[in-house]
Amino acid sequence: MASSIRKEIQDFGGESNIDALIAEVDKLVSIPDVYYQLETLIEKPTSTLRDFAQLLGSDTDLCARLIGMANSAFYSFPASIETVDKAVQIIGIRQIRELVLATTVVRAFNMMPLGMVDMNLFWKHSVAVGIMAKSIAQYRHMRQPERFYVSGLLHDIGRLVFYLKLPDLMRDLLIQREAKEENLFVLEDRNLGYTHAEVGARLLETWRIPQSIVEPVNFHHSPIKSLEFTPVTAAIHVADVWVNKYQLGTSGERFAIPLDPFAMQQLKLEIYELDEIWALAEDEVHEVYSQFSTQ
Repeated sequence: MASSIRKEIQDFGGESNIDALIAEVDKLVSIPDVYYQLETLIEKPTSTLRDFAQLLGSDTDLCARLIGMANSAFYSFPASIETVDKAVQIIGIRQIRELVLATTVVRAFNMMPLGMVDMNLFWKHSVAVGIMAKSIAQYRHMRQPERFYVSGLLHDIGRLVFYLKLPDLMRDLLIQREAKEENLFVLEDRNLGYTHAEVGARLLETWRIPQSIVEPVNFHHSPIKSLEFTPVTAAIHVADVWVNKYQLGTSGERFAIPLDPFAMQQLKLEIYELDEIWALAEDEVHEVYSQFSTQ
């Protein structure tokens, strides 16, 4: 065990080795072509709603998940949406793109042999962070609050990379977490020289995901480093802290994550307001999570 841990650190320790780690994962997990075909349609000025509906309708499972999401509390439309054509028309192309990204990433990783992590608990935590971040944006009357959701959903995707490619090290870090009562992301940085946040961001960059999603993932533990998408990054940080506080699902953290005052200042929030926001978000979390359950 000790020798295998040393080898994992030797092979992938240090920021200069993040790309090597990502290259190993990219052989196993990739974004399906439908996402990139959707991007092509978005960039094509002559694309019609029918073009988008035909593309999405070609993937039956994806189509069902999109319609399920469209009918969930996430959007709260008064009338039932029964076809992908209607979903595209009502939700809008940009939001459909983000839902396709979220759905395809979830599906890709759920097919991986990640024995040491409970994927139901992982996605429950991730969905909760996404919904809480969206709820923070709604509370502060920010533009397009739905865009906060996908960054929240994917914020810990780098930890799945660790579980997949550094299993012995992660087992050891989970033991250290209990013995030292430390945050797992702190132990990651101490042993590897980087955390799951940097790895998740680099993986998303490899998949050509927009920086509006990549940057909040990269800096969700250090929002003060955010350059362009600071409000989203701050919201993901605060949402992560709050969801961990209530232990709704988990990606591996067990102890309280320190709340960065910078993030609260950026969002112009007080602590008591977070309890109010969480009370509004919690029911939505459970309904939206049902769309991602691995059962």
